[in-house]
Amino acid sequence: GFNDVASSAWYADAVQYVTDKGLMNGTDDNQFSPSTSTTRGMLMTVLARHAGEDTTGGSVWYEKGMNWAKANGVSDGTNPQVNITREQLAAMLYRYAQNKKYDVSGAKSLDGYTDAQSVSSYAVPALQWACGAGVMNGKSGSKLDPKGYATRAEVAAMLMRFCENVK
Repeated sequence: GFNDVASSAWYADAVQYVTDKGLMNGTDDNQFSPSTSTTRGMLMTVLARHAGEDTTGGSVWYEKGMNWAKANGVSDGTNPQVNITREQLAAMLYRYAQNKKYDVSGAKSLDGYTDAQSVSSYAVPALQWACGAGVMNGKSGSKLDPKGYATRAEVAAMLMRFCENVK
């Protein structure tokens, strides 16, 4: 239990899931910081953990996750301390799924989202897959918010859906 995650919060089950699986940790012993943005380095580290890599050690806390992500085509490793956008998150999950030989078929049109035209061209296939696979849902107002930063709560929810829906 984290003091900042109410049992009634929409993300409570996801936070429990990702912490139980060792994919994400709290920001300290009693805090998860669900509203805090996630960095690119955090996601690289989380995906390396999902792949079974030991991410402890290194000159900086994200070094081993970043090196793993670069070596496996999940990320180019740039800007690990920069907040990750929702489209970057989808792209890394998509590349990770491809790397693991998971099924990445079942793309869904983005036409139903009011901000679909703002998706970067590189991220279109990843977002189509993430929406089709049930990994990413839109936000209120039928928006994807591709350029918005992904909070730790959103990342936890997407990781749970990824683990449950993508094989």
